[in-house]
Amino acid sequence: MRFAKRLALLTVLSLLLGLLAACGDTATTTTPATTAAATTAAATTAVATTSAATTSAATTAAATSAAATSAAAAPELVIPAGAGTEAEKPEITMALVPSRQSDVIQTQADNIANFLSKETGYKVKAVVVKSYAAVGEGMGAKNIDLGWVGPLDYVISAKKFGVYPITGSVRGGALGYKAFVVARSDSGINSLADLKGKTIILGDEISASSNLYPRAALLEAGIKPDTDVKINKITNQSAIAIGVIEKAGDAGAFYDDARTNKEVTDKYPDVKTTTKVIYTTPLIPADPQIVRKDLNANQVKKLYAALLKLSNDPNGKQYIKDLFTIDALAPVKDSDYDGLRKVIQAAKPDLLQS
Repeated sequence: MRFAKRLALLTVLSLLLGLLAACGDTATTTTPATTAAATTAAATTAVATTSAATTSAATTAAATSAAATSAAAAPELVIPAGAGTEAEKPEITMALVPSRQSDVIQTQADNIANFLSKETGYKVKAVVVKSYAAVGEGMGAKNIDLGWVGPLDYVISAKKFGVYPITGSVRGGALGYKAFVVARSDSGINSLADLKGKTIILGDEISASSNLYPRAALLEAGIKPDTDVKINKITNQSAIAIGVIEKAGDAGAFYDDARTNKEVTDKYPDVKTTTKVIYTTPLIPADPQIVRKDLNANQVKKLYAALLKLSNDPNGKQYIKDLFTIDALAPVKDSDYDGLRKVIQAAKPDLLQS
């Protein structure tokens, strides 16, 4: 009897420890305001960022199992009401954002397009656009059908053009990713507070990792991004990493970890020694693969199944890894981005204004 009671007690303790471990990542990714005198705006941002981190972190376990799911066993894709009304078309245009060198993206995008063409029976053509906004705008103009975008440009495009996500990128077992603010190792800059009066390199205005989340973090640290620091804008996130080394700014923000991109390490093999991470964001919702609102529903379902099959194919896995350091693709839905919408409202609400 005593043994049974002890066993029951050990079981309960084990479950509690498991729950604590599962919550650990979320707890460690919330950065407090630098001083007790943080402004009301900073406090609002902290609450929104924490909420987004909690929501996103809760998807980590689900992403691991979803990424391992075959296309045949994946949950059925639900087409939003009023979407998918067009007739089928023989050619699909797939567009990708320029988050690194365009020629590097184009090589893997062509491989992915060929794979999708074989799986769907449609001719899929890959293009790398010149800005993050261009994918949503192209969908609004009906020139682009399938897009690989960041989470922020998705949310903006969903509001403007009714686009919707079908899959999302999994990295490190999480349906999402983090971003870094990095400085030179010899700079004497060790925190966001040290950036006041200095220059930070930020990315495209509608990049979550290289602009929105770093802005929110600066506000949380009591620094006004548009007045307390000088901003140098570079769209290419590999170029931001290089810019930090070459002193185009005192620090730079980019996705985890653009410093390991080939175009960076070819030029600066010791980049991870000569630079250091001074801030890591909470988990950002996954960068999704999105479709145009009116694209034929049957075609969308075929693309959805093909993307999940790509994620489980040995060659396909390498294509997406070399493209944007993606480990796998998993189903996503619009509500997965509600936490991000709260961060936008706190840090840059004008992005969602029509």
